Amino acid sequence: MKPEINVCVATYKRPALLQKLLRSLSAQDTGGEFSFTVIVADNDAQRSAEAVVHEFNASGQQVIYAVEPEQNISLARNKSLSQATGDYIATIDDDISADPHWLLNLYRASTFYQADVVHGPVVPEFHPRTPAYVRESGVFTRPDPPTGATEGYILATGNSLFRRALIEGVATPFDPRFGRTGGEDAAFFHQLKKRGCRMIWCREARTFSFIPPRKTNWRWILQREFRVGNGHYRVFDQGPVDLQRSRTAKILNLGKRVAKLCSPVPFYLLAGLFDVQYTVKAIQRLRPTAFYTGIIAYFLGFQYEEYRGR
Repeated sequence: MKPEINVCVATYKRPALLQKLLRSLSAQDTGGEFSFTVIVADNDAQRSAEAVVHEFNASGQQVIYAVEPEQNISLARNKSLSQATGDYIATIDDDISADPHWLLNLYRASTFYQADVVHGPVVPEFHPRTPAYVRESGVFTRPDPPTGATEGYILATGNSLFRRALIEGVATPFDPRFGRTGGEDAAFFHQLKKRGCRMIWCREARTFSFIPPRKTNWRWILQREFRVGNGHYRVFDQGPVDLQRSRTAKILNLGKRVAKLCSPVPFYLLAGLFDVQYTVKAIQRLRPTAFYTGIIAYFLGFQYEEYRGR
């Protein structure tokens, strides 16, 4: 019997992007090696994704629809996983579309390398009005090591395949504590890695993420870096800093890094009026500055909730 893959999607008020994703999934070439079913978990209590799913089911596609009314990205991901019955689970985000050979390449990489988990690249597709300094800064460019690599890439749900047996008996694979802050996917895969799961990269299993104008500005970029820094210790299980002395030392050390990074930024911003490469340099300095500031905020007891009030 051919193995089955369940493609799990968590979505929230993105019907147009979800429709684009489902179209790309309906065009998947399985090579006759497996079957697959798409599962959509709608995190909108108003069921904004339901009409899109019904449209695809009416056209003959098989899409399972479920609703998670509580606004929590972890709960939505868990809802989709709870509907899975196949041998493998693939994950892809609702603002991403897939190459026609995406699933086939993930599956073949999993079998060839005898891997428990496979990740692949998410290629950015920019809006025509995207500023040149954003395109050239590498903000949306993720690491893309050779196929078979076990290190040097980002652990995320935008492009992954893993054996369903890995989550059997686990009530909440994605930790609900990350449901408003984000970082739930990194935490999930980090835990699998700690358990000794074999994880590899597949460069050929490509997906594509459209980058809208609202994300191609200073505010969004720096807020995202701040959020990642703010959740870094929580995601990677380094735990709270209990001793005031230790916490103070870390804050002071990070503060020195921030000051050093920021020192040339005013010059770069001014020079950027004449040469875009200086603006690129400013972003490359400010991104780690925002990241370290997020860590400092964590040590001071602040938790940034990116998905609050969604």
